Amino acid sequence: MYFLFVSNDIEVVRSFEDVLHLADAKKALITVSNGYDLIDYLQNVKRGESYPDLIVLTPDFLRISGTDLLELLKTDDLYRLIPVLMLLPDDNSHHEAVCTRLGSEFIPVPRNKTEWEYAVNRMCSFCS
Repeated sequence: MYFLFVSNDIEVVRSFEDVLHLADAKKALITVSNGYDLIDYLQNVKRGESYPDLIVLTPDFLRISGTDLLELLKTDDLYRLIPVLMLLPDDNSHHEAVCTRLGSEFIPVPRNKTEWEYAVNRMCSFCS
């Protein structure tokens, strides 16, 4: 079972890695820093290999927004069944509406270890 985490914020990635490892060392984590790297990664999954059990996105990237990336994933026949969770900053009703419309889960970006533990447990429940 593995997660694909898409974020250009090193601090967010490290926090997620730390808590994921404590929750279940058997879960693998692959990180990419932007949407183009995510698409490249998915396109290079070889026949017989599995897609990630969950993709975790943040909404803001330099070259493609997280919501545009989410729309691309959820409208593509190859990727639409991969669960996607968007980590949203506070007061983000626009992104929440896009997530809801496309059938993606979202949670606020965790700010401390307790919130990260809750978030990782919730993410793991999507893969069970």
